[in-house]
Amino acid sequence: MRRSQPFLFTGRKYFSSLLGRGCPSLAQTAALFIVLSCIRWASAQTITWSGHQWKVTTGGMAGVAKGDSTNVSIDEKGYLHLRIVERDGKWTASEVFTRERFGFGTYQWIVEGNVYHMDKSTVLGLFAYGPIHHIGLDAENEIDIEFSKWNNTCHGCNADFTVYPSTGNRKQDGTSAWEDNFRVSGGAITTARIEWAPEHIVFTLMHGAHALGTTAEVIKAETYASDKKNIPQQAVPVGINLWCFRETPATTQSVIIRSFEFAPK
Repeated sequence: MRRSQPFLFTGRKYFSSLLGRGCPSLAQTAALFIVLSCIRWASAQTITWSGHQWKVTTGGMAGVAKGDSTNVSIDEKGYLHLRIVERDGKWTASEVFTRERFGFGTYQWIVEGNVYHMDKSTVLGLFAYGPIHHIGLDAENEIDIEFSKWNNTCHGCNADFTVYPSTGNRKQDGTSAWEDNFRVSGGAITTARIEWAPEHIVFTLMHGAHALGTTAEVIKAETYASDKKNIPQQAVPVGINLWCFRETPATTQSVIIRSFEFAPK
């Protein structure tokens, strides 16, 4: 349900916050994407975490709060901390993207925090997203696991799996090729996994921390099978963001990502 939005991504939801409730045209999408991507990449700093280099967003990103590099930190255990914080009456959020691009294979994040009961406006996104490297337009080349109540607009959901089509196959209204919005209960530690192949994608959420190749304590699993138009086919960067949908939260929000791993197929 991200409607492709890490910055432009989370597409429809993000554009709603920038352009109003109507669907943006393809020309609006392209123009806004180019402007915002240039701004965000020009101002980003780099960190090294989980064996990869990540650019930290400063300025424009998904939602109503801008990215602030001071909301991103790595602790003594090597865990990544993301926060949404109010300072001097101004709310800021957090977002990182890999410099590296990843293709077919298994993507896995170990998340610490009760992401099933965050503020109603808070979104945690774990995703692959091409347009940040100009690989397709917004609402193309994106695969998401997201935790959010979407400001109570999703009929009780608190998480979703979403896929946007491949380059050149963007839906006219910017909608996803497929998505599943659902409500689940989880604990303080969650393993979130995406297994991406040319003609199918497997999404899995599990209680606790599990090694790659191990599946146990499954909370939710879903497989999306389709053709190469509806499933991204190019290697793309990985993003993680904690952001505000439509409004800022009532209190500071924080999530810890213990690790990110990728195993090529």
